[in-house]
Amino acid sequence: MPRIIDVRFRVYGAKKLARYFRGSAKRATNLSGPFRWARRDLRRLNAANFASDGVASGKKWNALDTEYHAWKIRHHGGTPTMIRTGDLYRDLTTLSGSENYIGHKNAAFGTDLEYAKFHQTGTRFMPARKIVFAPEIFQKRLGNKIADHLVYGGNPASRSYRKMKSVAFRG
Repeated sequence: MPRIIDVRFRVYGAKKLARYFRGSAKRATNLSGPFRWARRDLRRLNAANFASDGVASGKKWNALDTEYHAWKIRHHGGTPTMIRTGDLYRDLTTLSGSENYIGHKNAAFGTDLEYAKFHQTGTRFMPARKIVFAPEIFQKRLGNKIADHLVYGGNPASRSYRKMKSVAFRG
């Protein structure tokens, strides 16, 4: 006669785990925390781009032609490349104008200055100087921030993370 093996087990923390996943689903409806981090990081990256004359975005900006450089010095003093009135610099290093938006599921950052696109793409009279960019490392870091937000509530050292870990990996 075959032997019947009676296997019994008890699941600990199933209700807590279900609550945790409901919280994760709720966090997925509001990504404004990671987007605020993204705005802070893009401000820093844009400031580094201006400080390095474009090197931070991958390629040093072309030097000004001699005639325009002389005119710029006469009219605006010794301001750095890509800074004349300071509007473009201010827009990209503060990301606080009306064109910048953080919502629950989307965000937009940049500038609405008309001449910014000419600097970005260039014209037949002016070389392109990349002023708006998002490095690959930024995209990966933002993905990690969103994942941390969904899984841990934004903070891997948070109480909810420690509770989840204790429930999932109970010995």
